[in-house]
Amino acid sequence: MGAAPAHVTAQDLPIFRRCAKRSGMSTESFVHALTQTSLRHLTVWTQADLEALLLASERHGLSPIGRELFLLRDGDELDSPALVVLGVDGWCSLINSHRKFAGAQFRESEELVDGVPAWMECTLHRWDRRVPTSVREYFNEVRGLSQAWLTHPRRMLRHKALVQCARLAFGMVGVYDHDEAQRISEGKAPEHARGLRHPSPVRAAWANKPLGVDAVKAQLRG
Repeated sequence: MGAAPAHVTAQDLPIFRRCAKRSGMSTESFVHALTQTSLRHLTVWTQADLEALLLASERHGLSPIGRELFLLRDGDELDSPALVVLGVDGWCSLINSHRKFAGAQFRESEELVDGVPAWMECTLHRWDRRVPTSVREYFNEVRGLSQAWLTHPRRMLRHKALVQCARLAFGMVGVYDHDEAQRISEGKAPEHARGLRHPSPVRAAWANKPLGVDAVKAQLRG
């Protein structure tokens, strides 16, 4: 017989068991919640994708079944790993829960571009640093084409400044905001970013086999 399908072993991963236990839900309910939240943007995923998601949620203290983080891949091709994306709630949770976080300030340009400040600046303070960290993001460089950018451009620009400042102030790596993930998936990011991989300790024979909602639920029902 060949190697067991990835979805047979996913529930046996220590990280899966820890996350399911932390959620307080049954295994099947936890899987169902994952498919409705963090995995909702994918029709298929691999065990390595699932593991990267759960490891990121545990490392950053975020819930994988809320609105804080999710997986995103351009299309259904499994040639490259899905990226772990943090929503606005996720970034805010990371910053506010950091024990060294001492406050945030925002400034915006008086010059307007299409009615939006030409730049937005975020400053984050830490209790253990004498000098705060400031990052300025320019509207013309980061503006996107999503509905959110059309309806709430100031809020989106502020969010971009917050995310990039948080990266520098707290050393947050391996997670992206939605716009960054889309640019990487579409090949618009630098070469080193496009080649980023999420290593997985599971057996190579299982790591890239596709998982899906129906298959996972069928296995859990036995």
